[in-house]
Amino acid sequence: MNRCRSKNGFTLLEILIVLVIVGLISGMSIRGLRSLAKTDLRSSTSRMSGAIRYLFDRASTTGKYHRLVIDVDEGRYWAEVSDDRFYIPREPETEASQKKLAQLQAQNEEKDRRKAEMSAAAGGFDMSKIEAEDFRPKKVRFGAFKETTLKPVRVKNTKIMDVYTPRLAEVVTQGRAYIYFFPLGQTEPAIVHLSDLKGETFYSLVVHPITGRVRIYNEYVKPRFDEQIDDVGNSVP
Repeated sequence: MNRCRSKNGFTLLEILIVLVIVGLISGMSIRGLRSLAKTDLRSSTSRMSGAIRYLFDRASTTGKYHRLVIDVDEGRYWAEVSDDRFYIPREPETEASQKKLAQLQAQNEEKDRRKAEMSAAAGGFDMSKIEAEDFRPKKVRFGAFKETTLKPVRVKNTKIMDVYTPRLAEVVTQGRAYIYFFPLGQTEPAIVHLSDLKGETFYSLVVHPITGRVRIYNEYVKPRFDEQIDDVGNSVP
């Protein structure tokens, strides 16, 4: 007797074949999405590496101070530039020291405002000429980088995990981080960690201070806070 399809449905064999086909298609789709995510991560890593190298070159050729602003929360980064002289603090910055500096700068701005009011009341005479001035750190002002070669970037299917520089006492895991570039052809050592959205694949961008070269590692490179770095970015025993 020949097997025939039921008038009300499919045979068990037909259902199994359909399930196998659906499984194969789903597996191919998942692998395709994972491959696409890894491609986006590699592209984001390469693009940020190029931006770092570009700012290193621009700082040395233009004689201006540049910095790369990395917004960890928003997954964005962009460049800024300044004519003001900038120095890296000798001691690592902490959240408390940054707040203290911000308060000091606010106090200095308030003093300047009061002096301007006194000067106006005195008929335009500059009162600072007869007053003793306290030493005050100059507030460096960075402006937008207007060259179209390096526009603001939002990473695609990529998470900016954190940013480390020896200038900071802790790794930046939220908010904004900065990497500075100086006119004499130097930057600060830095490590930027990127990952896919699931946190399964990692890339580490290790910036060398003298050459501006960026080494890319397909792993999470841990910062060493007590490590001494030489002029080419290698650890000193």
